[in-house]
Amino acid sequence: MRDRIGRAAHDYFAGGAGAEITLRDNHAAWNRIALAPRVLRGVGERDTAVTLLGERRRHPVLVAPMAYQRHAHDEGELAMARGAAATGTPMILSSQTTTAPADVARAMGETARWMQLYVFRDRALSFEIVEAAREGGYEALVITVDFPLGGRRDREIASGFTATHPTFLNHGENLSPDVRHTRHDPDLTWDDIAVFAEASALPVVLKGILHPADAELAVQAGAAGLVVSNHGGRQLDTVVSGADALAPVIDAVDGRADVLVDGGVRRGWDVAKAIALGANGVLVGRHALWGLARGGAEGVERVLSDLVDEFDSTLALLGCRTPDELSRDHILTAPWA
Repeated sequence: MRDRIGRAAHDYFAGGAGAEITLRDNHAAWNRIALAPRVLRGVGERDTAVTLLGERRRHPVLVAPMAYQRHAHDEGELAMARGAAATGTPMILSSQTTTAPADVARAMGETARWMQLYVFRDRALSFEIVEAAREGGYEALVITVDFPLGGRRDREIASGFTATHPTFLNHGENLSPDVRHTRHDPDLTWDDIAVFAEASALPVVLKGILHPADAELAVQAGAAGLVVSNHGGRQLDTVVSGADALAPVIDAVDGRADVLVDGGVRRGWDVAKAIALGANGVLVGRHALWGLARGGAEGVERVLSDLVDEFDSTLALLGCRTPDELSRDHILTAPWA
């Protein structure tokens, strides 16, 4: 993959914060969970559909927001959108998109899309994204809350990654990572969430929740959903994985908002584990991005189709006909952990 997209871009996408302990643990944590199947349950007819933000979705997988996708493939977010739409997978478009949100919306067609939002010191930039989301028919605003400033990413620094494809917000200007990161507002607080909810008139999902106490505050702030996430291990090294943080957060939310999770989800049984723990959906990031880099829209479609098919077969092998039948009764601590 490094040969295909270049070392700097590869290390930007693949890398994490510090010594990348959390980056590695994100997937390892799912492997520490063992599955306990039930048998003789009559699983010949199955349905992978779930309900997210009050709408029926074909399956519980969404494409996570990822910046600078044209550094992975010439068609970038357009190809990601087409691959996602082909599998009925909602896509969350990054604020740092290298493609205009309106163009991505057209590529998605009737498939749901959500818009990720960074809150910047210059609020006008953030409200520009909010307006694009409203005009483009995006269903939800996903506010990333774990980025008061950029984490130290040693691998990215060593490779010297610089964006050569301007983002939608940069209006044709290339900015260094250091300059981009100084745009983020480190003084963002819970009081700001309602401002963006009102401005967008969209359901708000908070991405970057790891602590149960913050999950409670998210519900109190009016969040329709939250994403248990450590930013793909890219912000602070040695923080808890999404898999390990998920159950306590779900218990704190207690059904008052939808809960999604990301970080290290690569296989259909990872998706099943998340749903069994109580999640309503999962976000897939790098896994889809590598599909984009390998084969554009067709590569994305294959990755997502394989993941959903594997989730479907996992349901059957666990003795479940629908995601609703998954529960913590299907979860054990792995003996090899």
